[in-house]
Amino acid sequence: MLRFLLVLTALIALVWFAASQIPLGMVLNRLPLNAMGVEWTQSEGTIWDGRMSGVYLNGQPVGDVDLALRPMSLLAFAPALEVQWGGAGGRGAGVVTVRGEDRIEATDLRVEQQINALESLSNEVRSIGGIFRLSGGEVSIADGSCTAASGNVQTDTLARAAQQFGRTFSDLTGSISCENGAFSIDLSGDSPAGDTVEINAMATLYGRSDIDVVVNTEDDEIETLLARSGFSQSEGVWTYQYETAAVAGGRL
Repeated sequence: MLRFLLVLTALIALVWFAASQIPLGMVLNRLPLNAMGVEWTQSEGTIWDGRMSGVYLNGQPVGDVDLALRPMSLLAFAPALEVQWGGAGGRGAGVVTVRGEDRIEATDLRVEQQINALESLSNEVRSIGGIFRLSGGEVSIADGSCTAASGNVQTDTLARAAQQFGRTFSDLTGSISCENGAFSIDLSGDSPAGDTVEINAMATLYGRSDIDVVVNTEDDEIETLLARSGFSQSEGVWTYQYETAAVAGGRL
């Protein structure tokens, strides 16, 4: 038994040593990252401790990404990497587990992103500013599609916009989920006067996005502002839609 344990320990040490020598770039090139719109200018180090520099996601600058392998994950043949990134107006962290060539899971995701740095949003929204936050995020991706997602999302953009016009609104809060292979974010907020705002945003890994906004209000000044901002009214409800197309080669 003792000899068996010694041999097993030696094998584990050998696997860990071998893994520590694998260049990060070699592993990244075997994952479907480019198909999902992930690009980077260079990579350095190994999967044990490496970095991706100049990372973009569907044209959105992300910054630099640091990755560190969790050694014990090799025993389950599902490499898990602790990931941290920062730059381009945002930062975040989480744990990414690779389960085969077309399945990736992310857990314990925490994200803070400046609204004015999100290039996929309209200039009107970006000019308001604020911060988008995700906490407790969990995501599962298979064959380039979202198969499961959860987490709490929050942004103070609505509250900041209301302040500019002498109004008071709560932060927008909600959750993230999956719908037909895309990420779906539902947010809502309200004012002390009873005005409500509901937002449903959908986005795929390939750059396509749709944002639907529904506002209920009886405030004449807010209605005037909505009309000037491109909202349409029907049966007392104000709505707005904004969408972007998938990147070249991406899926609809």
